[in-house]
Amino acid sequence: MPLSQIVFYSRNLVKLTGGSMRDMVRDILASCSRYDRASGMTGALVFNEDFFLQAMEGEASTISEQLWTLAADSRHSGMVLVSAAPVQQRSLGGWTVGYAGRSEALNALYLQYGPTAKFDPTEMSATSIIALLRAFTELDASHFVQRSGQPGIVPMKPVAP
Repeated sequence: MPLSQIVFYSRNLVKLTGGSMRDMVRDILASCSRYDRASGMTGALVFNEDFFLQAMEGEASTISEQLWTLAADSRHSGMVLVSAAPVQQRSLGGWTVGYAGRSEALNALYLQYGPTAKFDPTEMSATSIIALLRAFTELDASHFVQRSGQPGIVPMKPVAP
């Protein structure tokens, strides 16, 4: 089965409070993990108050079905496709879900992969977006990052854009 990868971002319509942030990350990860086991997809989702940024890897037809489901989700609007391409191997193991908040460490990460020290996928190239998502898979839970693994898949280390 050939693998594909799709990357997109959208505007976040969810108004979050500090107390619900960790719950939202946990709930999204649980949903992704259940779907991951059933579909064989892997990916990463990073979000803040303004944007959702997501990459999915798996069989093209499975990704397409999930993309239609996500397009109908009322938590976001204005989906923008950044890239869609066949890939030789997965670069994201399991699912990683993270909150793109503000801290010295995260601001440095945003500046490493984008033009400013803030999370804004509209200002980033496809290569930089993939690298940022990979970098998020390396962060710890203190950054509101949670992950589920899939045996046999090892995420690649982040590479500079």
